[in-house]
Amino acid sequence: MTGLDFTLLGAGRIALALVLLAAAAGKLRAPDRAAAGVAAVGVPARAARPLAFGLAGLEGLLGLLVLLGVALPLTAGAAAALGVVFAGVLLFTRARGTRRLPCGCFGGARERPVSLLALRALGLAALGVLVLAGDRLPEPSTEALLAGAVAVLAVAVAALSALVLALYRQVGLLALRLAPQTALEVDEEGPALGADAPPLPGLARRGPELVVFSSPGCRLCHGLLPSVRALARDGLAVRVADEDAEPETFKRWNVPGTPFVVHVVDGRVAAKGLVNTMEQLESVIATGTARVERAA
Repeated sequence: MTGLDFTLLGAGRIALALVLLAAAAGKLRAPDRAAAGVAAVGVPARAARPLAFGLAGLEGLLGLLVLLGVALPLTAGAAAALGVVFAGVLLFTRARGTRRLPCGCFGGARERPVSLLALRALGLAALGVLVLAGDRLPEPSTEALLAGAVAVLAVAVAALSALVLALYRQVGLLALRLAPQTALEVDEEGPALGADAPPLPGLARRGPELVVFSSPGCRLCHGLLPSVRALARDGLAVRVADEDAEPETFKRWNVPGTPFVVHVVDGRVAAKGLVNTMEQLESVIATGTARVERAA
């Protein structure tokens, strides 16, 4: 296969080059995010940034050589090997218990499942193998091309269905965000305001803490957990109580339903309420903080 022909293998070669060039451009456009992604797999912080730049240079060079058809078997094989190395590192990271990682490959900032990132790396390796073995593969028949076209259409329909479902989810999230922005705080529900917090293992009773009551079958609870984890990463002490695992705790704290949160400051109840959104969760913390400041 020579030149930029538009056969199936030619398209694979162009796709491989574009993926490598896009990955390199993403790292160079957002070097801090790229370095964070490299550090997240266990690379020391002082070496993460140079390694990210090195990977960007390697990906850019391989992408350019593949696109121009220079030393094609060697460059395609190197791209396949790079994908295998990426996948191996990600699978090792997943085996150590890490479920999500920041993805800096294409300049993105979102955390993504490690298994998805590993599959993407294996896809890069598969493209490299396809280009590497291009000259050894027979020309596809008309029936094979038709079957491939049907498969591509099926994948497109599945992707479109996924996008529609994602849009439906976003509409639901928008509806939640349009709900009241303050939590529902009722005196008779939960522990009394200003009183000592009921017994709870793991509660430090020093400084601000957030107790989150959740139930396994509560959809809103599962939706709030990423926000709760974000608060914990920001330094707020968070204690999550599960209804199935700690039914006696729910009784002691007089929990009316879930998701229910209690803001505890120095062991005393500062605010509480039923919450449905991140904004309501933050309103409980803001209310408790304001009450403590006024009391001081």
